[in-house]
Amino acid sequence: MKLLKPISIYIHWPFCVSKCPYCDFNSHIQRTVDHKKWGQALLLELGYLINTYFMGTQSHYYLKSIFFGGGTPSLMAPFNMTKIIEECKQHFPNTEYAKDIEITMEANPSSIFNKNLKEFYLSGINRISIGVQSFDDGFLRFLGRNHNAYEAKKSIELSKEVFENVSFDLIYALPEQSLKSWECSLVEAINFDPEHLSLYQLTIEKGTVFNKNYNNGSLIPIRDERASKMYSLTDAITSHHKINSYEISNYSKKNKNCSHNLMYWEGGDWIGIGPGAISRFFYKNKRTQISIRKNPSNWLKSVNFQNHGISNIKSENKRDYFIERVLMGLRLTNGINMEQLKSVLIMDKIQTLIKNNYLLLEHQNLKTTLEGRFILNSILSEIIK
Repeated sequence: MKLLKPISIYIHWPFCVSKCPYCDFNSHIQRTVDHKKWGQALLLELGYLINTYFMGTQSHYYLKSIFFGGGTPSLMAPFNMTKIIEECKQHFPNTEYAKDIEITMEANPSSIFNKNLKEFYLSGINRISIGVQSFDDGFLRFLGRNHNAYEAKKSIELSKEVFENVSFDLIYALPEQSLKSWECSLVEAINFDPEHLSLYQLTIEKGTVFNKNYNNGSLIPIRDERASKMYSLTDAITSHHKINSYEISNYSKKNKNCSHNLMYWEGGDWIGIGPGAISRFFYKNKRTQISIRKNPSNWLKSVNFQNHGISNIKSENKRDYFIERVLMGLRLTNGINMEQLKSVLIMDKIQTLIKNNYLLLEHQNLKTTLEGRFILNSILSEIIK
């Protein structure tokens, strides 16, 4: 009996009510959207990619996860989600796994506060990931969010009434944020009893308002020493409450890891549709990356003209794929199989980092320690050939 391969599908909804100053995602402000037209275009692109690259091989796969990301997917009409989910399942119809498909929708508190979440649940969504970011009104204003602390908390409560699997994001290591302030926020988050938490330290990304402010001196990040202490504190508090780290910024209860994101980090196969989406999968024994054009208007015109918005296709060689596995895999607490990937690794550098307690080798699995996770980018720059 042939073993089936898991595959995931990502749907990008590019629209937001406003652009947050820290965000470098492909998001655009657009007040009115023709939901019917956009839903049809997403279905066309999905069909094109599957019919072009998976025709005759769908039976070799089972659908692992579906993820609506953005942008703000909770601004999307639920009827479009219903159609897209149904279409995904029809293309990969292995019913043995159907009940276990993780189907996530990202949402912002301001976009779900007064909405009937039951509609999203009935469309097929079984996991919600909420962009809370903070429970402090001052920090929410600094982050450019459209919701306040009350709405953030209420959105979690409402979501837990509908969904069994609730995750939310918090951003910390903010300018002038104290260790005590972050500890209080994290404990408050845990008291909501979430299945999953994504806890990100503030990073200054190129092309963002925060990057501009950093360059002109009006934004001063906290010192690395305090950020490091916050990271250690985060690990201690989450571990104590049995919400364990499985990736550098992600924590979950037992068996509640985000299956979709694990497909990225473990080098799995996925199809991405919508403006700016990326697909990566093996096609004719080659790791293939497909990039979709980012501009929403141009994407829509392209799909209406040729059923897809593809801007670039490239085949990755074995070395590229191995490097991707190292870059993504060392984000995970389980690490990487060093023996499988040693052709792209500098072994003497690894031994030095092991001696200095930044890396750990267990049964051929190379992992980062807690100290190593905080300086992961520096480690990666040293160990890859």
